[in-house]
Parts: sequence; structure tokens; C-alpha cells
Amino acid sequence: MYLAGQVPPESPPSDRSRAPGGSRAPGVHSGSSRALLSAVATLAALSLAVAIVGHGHSLDTDAARAASPPPAAARSADGALLYRVVGCRSTGALAHREGPRRMEVAIGFDDGPWTDTPAFVTMLQRNHAIATFFMIGRQLSAAQRPLLLRELRAGDLLGDHTYSHPDLTRIGPAAVRAQLHQAIDAIRADSGYTPCLFRPPYGADDASVSRIARSLGLSTVLWNVDPADYTQPGTGAIEQRVLAQVRPGSIIISHDGGGPRGQTLAAYPGIIRKLRARGYRIVTMLEMFGYRPVYEPCIKLCDGLGLARLQLPRGAIIAPAP
Repeated sequence: MYLAGQVPPESPPSDRSRAPGGSRAPGVHSGSSRALLSAVATLAALSLAVAIVGHGHSLDTDAARAASPPPAAARSADGALLYRVVGCRSTGALAHREGPRRMEVAIGFDDGPWTDTPAFVTMLQRNHAIATFFMIGRQLSAAQRPLLLRELRAGDLLGDHTYSHPDLTRIGPAAVRAQLHQAIDAIRADSGYTPCLFRPPYGADDASVSRIARSLGLSTVLWNVDPADYTQPGTGAIEQRVLAQVRPGSIIISHDGGGPRGQTLAAYPGIIRKLRARGYRIVTMLEMFGYRPVYEPCIKLCDGLGLARLQLPRGAIIAPAP
């Protein structure tokens, strides 16, 4: 943070009123000394005031700031306080390969944001489905903010997929921590959302990687259904492979980034329709694992994410306003 330049302190006035040896200098009267001391005191007071202003403060403005009320929380048309999702809380140290054996599945798309990612969000919305987008931090920027907010408005989750997509088992603990932390920071900076889910690139996970992820509030999510869509085997092959491997509690991996993903995009409407025909519900990974979303009161703006308290998911954590 830039600070205004500090006014240097006044140098002590030279004691010219004393002659060598400590006697009073000739020609200086006591009344003049008092006047001189008064002038020096006034100058010192003015210097202090200048120094304070030089630091960007004033007594009047600080008092006014202290008396000013905090920014008002956003409210709905009927006056209800609004809340927006700001993250999630996960628990447990083990990596997830699947969820409980219920008639539900969770979908994760990796390696975005990418040029095809907005089309994936549209596809999910049209099919009334939700997914987790595991994001690479270095591909995020302020230009992606509208996309990330759109995903959150649609009920999708944002997950950590490292900053630059390395094999985490081949780098040291400090580098693993940096990869995860930088991705968290990038996601939070562009969306206001702090992820609690992490997927290691290539599925390269070990006890050390999972432990570091856990220390950052991240739960490691792997998969048990993989259509290898990144090889672009064709829309029909992607659909057939998912449907052949799926079972209750499955976690499906596919990709919205890392290359052309038109085949994957075209396959998923049929996958979603046929999963539902078999009796499966498509759920978020938070719902599958019993994790909890975190909401805060909106301050001024909700970025289109504002919900009244009665609209919040069951079990949501309500954090105080920042």
C-alpha cells in the first residue's frame, strides 16, 4: 500500500541563548526568551499537524470515519437480508473415489476455464443438472469473473485443480502447497468463492498430497468413472463408456478444458437423460459427501447470487459479514 511521504521531524532548535560556559548571552532578555520559546512550541505543533496529514490522517476525518456506520447489507425488495455463497467446508482426510451407495452421481469437469466452458454451463442449465468445475489457477483472470459467477448462480461448484497442472507426486511438499494455495487465491480473487474440493492432475495423489490439501481446507476428490474423453474417442463412445461404468455413488470425470471438447459437450445431454431414466439423481459433490456451503450477508452488491435466508440450502453455514 502506498503511503504519503512522512514529514521529517523538526531538528531541535540550537540553544543560541546561552553563551559559552552556561551564562546568559548578552542582549537576550527573559521576555524575549519566553517569546522565542512560545514561537518554537507553536512551530512544533504545526509540524506535528503537517506530519499527521502527511500520513493521510486528520483528527476530524478519523473521528468522522469512526462515527460512520458500516456499509449496509443488501436486501430483497421486501426487505429481507440477502446472502451469497462464499465457499464450502469439507471434512475428513481420505481421498474420495466414490460416494455412498445411493442412486446418485456427481460430475466433475477438469482443466478449465477454457473456450468451451461457457457452453458447458449452458448445457447443464438446459438439462437442469449441476457439476463441479475443477479449475487451473493460471487460466483464471478478471476476464473470467462473469463466467465464474454464472457457474455459482447456476448451483455449480468451483474446485481447485492446482495452479499449473503438475504431477504433484513428483514435486516437493512446499511446491505442492504453493500449487494449491495459488489456485485457491486465483479462484477467490475472481469469484469471491473459496473452494473446499481439490482434484489432483492425472489423479496423482499420495498421503503427503492429501495431507497438504487437508491442511488448506481441501478435500481430495478422485473418480471411479472415466470415459477418457480427452482422447476424443467420439460422442457415442464417451456416452457408452460413462453408462457402462456408472454405479450408485459414482464420481464421473470429464473435461471442459485442455483442448477441443465438442465431443464431450455433445455427449452429456444423452448421458444426463439416460442416467435419470435409470433412476439416478445428479447431485453436487457437497451433497454427495455431506459437506456444507458457506454463505455471508451481501454487502451492497450480491453479484446476482443473493438469496433470502429461507432459500439457503439445509445445513448451510452462515458466516458473519466481512
